Amino acid sequence: MQNTRDSSGTVEVDGDVYEWEVRRQPRPLPGRQWEGMALSLRLKDFKREAIVQFPMPMRANGRPDLEKQRVNLEHVRNAVAAAIEAGWNPASRGKPLNFDVDAEGR
Repeated sequence: MQNTRDSSGTVEVDGDVYEWEVRRQPRPLPGRQWEGMALSLRLKDFKREAIVQFPMPMRANGRPDLEKQRVNLEHVRNAVAAAIEAGWNPASRGKPLNFDVDAEGR
């Protein structure tokens, strides 16, 4: 499993290079809810983004893990594939598309 503390980088999926960037670390919401980390994804040299939000990691006792999250590059690759499967066309034009993914990036 490849984890990185970097806030941006690239991954290769099916021979294409995708750029990723941390858009948001986990944060609290009203009502004791939490939003997980969010990344933007973009096919290199294209502008159309997909924003993927991962669930808030929870500790075994049910409380949120408040440490700064590392980016798991395999989860980023899975998120790219899942976003494309869900209809994201990274070479097209338009607004960013938002996707929620599970802990493994699908």
